[in-house]
Amino acid sequence: MKQSIVRITLLSAALGLSAHAAPFMAVGDNAELFVTASAQLQADDNIYLDATNEQSDTVFSFTPGLDLVFGKGSVTKGNAYYREEFRRYSDNDNQNTELSNLGFNSSYDNGVTKADFNASYAQVAQNDNDIRATGTLVRRKLTNLGAKLEFGFSEKTSLGVGVSFAKTDYGPAVYTDSDIWSLPIDLYYKASPKMDWSLGYQFRNSDLSGAGRDTTDHFFNVGARGEFTPKLVGQVRVGLSQRNFDVGGDDTQLGFDGNLTYAYSEKTSYRFNMSNDFGSSGTGDSIETFRIGLNATNRLSDQWSFTGGLSLNKSDYPTRSDDYLEGLLAISYDLNAVVNLGASYTYRNNSSDSAIAEFTNSVFTIGANIRY
Repeated sequence: MKQSIVRITLLSAALGLSAHAAPFMAVGDNAELFVTASAQLQADDNIYLDATNEQSDTVFSFTPGLDLVFGKGSVTKGNAYYREEFRRYSDNDNQNTELSNLGFNSSYDNGVTKADFNASYAQVAQNDNDIRATGTLVRRKLTNLGAKLEFGFSEKTSLGVGVSFAKTDYGPAVYTDSDIWSLPIDLYYKASPKMDWSLGYQFRNSDLSGAGRDTTDHFFNVGARGEFTPKLVGQVRVGLSQRNFDVGGDDTQLGFDGNLTYAYSEKTSYRFNMSNDFGSSGTGDSIETFRIGLNATNRLSDQWSFTGGLSLNKSDYPTRSDDYLEGLLAISYDLNAVVNLGASYTYRNNSSDSAIAEFTNSVFTIGANIRY
């Protein structure tokens, strides 16, 4: 999977989508249509993430959208959404753009069989710790499809089978487009009423354009999921990860991924994630990336909430090694069931043994979100 950084505009918008707002329109017996909008003002001190050409700017974005929610109280539920972002730069107006984002999510659960499906398409115009261009923002189109089915064999065992597809199309021809297929299979054994052991395998095929080297990955793993303690829940996998190159050679490393949530109190929770995996860069290189992150959320009151996070990516490219650090502080205020206000600060730092890959970046954001 390609590396990426989540711009604070997306997080700020997510914080403001209240789940308690009354719908704009009822659609049938069990579907509701919401109108959404987000307005963000950013002060960004390095929009290109370039140490040799640091360009600061004030960026305004307005993102109207629609969100259709269906299936409340039924075994099948989900939502479909569409958003259009209008982004304007005060100084670098050649980067002004409009970006579409649409998707669909659905789940089915009858107590014995569980199924999930997701599909999304997003237009992106931003640089990140993997892809940067001097004096411009790299545009790309991201398409993602995924489905997962889990069903029980007996009271103790169940089988989970999934498929996912991730397609990246870059605007500039100098970058490497990719089609990535993943097929995970997990056999679960119920060790206790609230925890399962797992035995798994994942196949992944990465088809890269241009001079990129196509790869096939195999991840053999064991793991566990569920409630590890009354306050700690999540899933972990660890095993052997092997990458085979279409044009000669292979590589093997310890592979793992884990996501854990700790409920410290009714108002405070912590999320921890860690992984070690192969990936492909936007220039077609094979990379090895270790990721670790910690996120804290506190509901200060019925109206105020706080989020803080810190993550580190250590990536080994064929010609360099990077240490990418990102920190976030965000506060959100629910004015009412419809309107949310927010402010945030994001810090990014990429240290590398290649000087042209290094950068620092600070972004201050204020915004308002509406869901009606």
